[in-house]
Formats: sequence, structure tokens, C-alpha cells
Amino acid sequence: MRRRTLNLAIGAMLAAPALIAVSGGDARAQEAIDLEKALGPRSIGDADAKVTLVEYFSLTCPHCARFHAETYPKLREKYIDTGKVRLEFRDFPLDQWALRAAALARCVPEKHYPAIIDVLLKQQASWARSDNPLEALLRIGQLAGLNRQAAEACMTNGKLLDGIIASRLEGSKKHNVDSTPSFLLDGEKVRAFTFEDFEELLAGRAT
Repeated sequence: MRRRTLNLAIGAMLAAPALIAVSGGDARAQEAIDLEKALGPRSIGDADAKVTLVEYFSLTCPHCARFHAETYPKLREKYIDTGKVRLEFRDFPLDQWALRAAALARCVPEKHYPAIIDVLLKQQASWARSDNPLEALLRIGQLAGLNRQAAEACMTNGKLLDGIIASRLEGSKKHNVDSTPSFLLDGEKVRAFTFEDFEELLAGRAT
């Protein structure tokens, strides 16, 4: 399966101009962000599951959207919801809008994180390719319970954005992640995309 390869340098992402002007009110909203909580691990499944699967993903990656539409529901039904596998989500943004969307998602309550990721990936074609991705993301944020001021604060908080980029850097340097989606199975990078791929990898592990 051909995946979307890395096409944007970290330096270019960091050097890009700010997308949203932050007013004084927004600055106060930024101060209210609990960075430790926002940058904490995000996962779904039993914390004591025998197997841990890590997904590095970008919210503007079409292959990530396809994985979550076709493979993820089957994995969740057979392995995650049954307590056999815990899936950990790790950000690997490929562009500015993936970075901003990742920040938005990390500002919703942790228990709702998998749901907003699902929405962002299912509606990827609508918001990522729209004439105004910012407004589209703000609408999604409102559906998740964030008002406009809070959503803008999340998407412009420098420390939050730096933390997300740090996740991408760690994935690249420590695990040789260079495309999305990429997966670690109990800490080891594996090649998989379809449900059948994961069935083969999990045979004998998640029993």
C-alpha cells in the first residue's frame, strides 16, 4: 500500500507565518490551557491490554483517513473493545493544517479525543480542502464543545504546537517513521495497513 510520504521539513513548518491573529482575549484563553494534560498520551482500549499498538498519523493524510474508515472499525471491534489491544495515537503532522487540527483535538476532553479524531478524518476532504480550513476547523471544535476563542487559542498556542512537533521528531528519530500512517507493535515498527495485515501480526499475541 502506497502511503503519503513525508513532504514538508520541520523547519518549514516552524517558519510558516501564524495563521490566526491572537487578540488579548485569545491570549487569556491560551493561559487557561493545561499543557501537561493536552500533551499527555491519547489512547483507546484497556490500559492493561496485553498488546500495545501505536499509530503515527497526520490529520491531512488521505491514507490515514482511509485506514480509519476501513481498517480501524474492524480492529476496534475485534481487538480494542474486547480488551486485547490498546491503541495509542501519536501526532505526526505533515503540514500546517494537520498541526493546527492536532492541537484542536488535544484541547477537547481526553475521553472525547478518539471521537474528534474520527470526525476530523471522516470529514478530512471537507475541511482540509476547503477555501477556509480555519473556519471549518472552528466549526468542528464547536461541535466538540469548544467555543471559538478556546479553539483559536489551542491552534495558536506555541508550546502546544511545539509539543506536537516534538512527537513527530521523536517518531522520526527514534522509530524511523517517515510516512503516515505508521505503526509500532509493542515498540517495534511494523508494515501494516489492512485488517488482514493486523490479523496476521496479532495472531498469537492478542489472544
